[in-house]
Amino acid sequence: MTEAQLEDFRSILESQRDEVQKNLKDHEATLNTPSDNRDFVGGDKAQELENNETNTALVKSEENLLQKIHHALDRIDAGTYGICEGCNGSIPLPRLEAKPSVSLCITCQEAHENG
Repeated sequence: MTEAQLEDFRSILESQRDEVQKNLKDHEATLNTPSDNRDFVGGDKAQELENNETNTALVKSEENLLQKIHHALDRIDAGTYGICEGCNGSIPLPRLEAKPSVSLCITCQEAHENG
């Protein structure tokens, strides 16, 4: 991979990091906002609980993505970006372009998902 390609990926990852951090902050603020003091009943309470579960899931997902983005940026700094952590082979460029935070080639990713 060329230096120009690495810098392009760094730029993409940094933009993704900034966007995820903004979204994470927004979702955490929503979760930390106290709900109305009135007692909810029935559908209102169910909707509030569902919204909280959704925001909690989004926060967890965004935290995981943020961790992967930081790991990818660390790999760029270490000179190992684009090298599969499973088999040490090259991760195809189209895969990195589709999902810059990946650290496994497709074969190793499938093996990881299948246990």
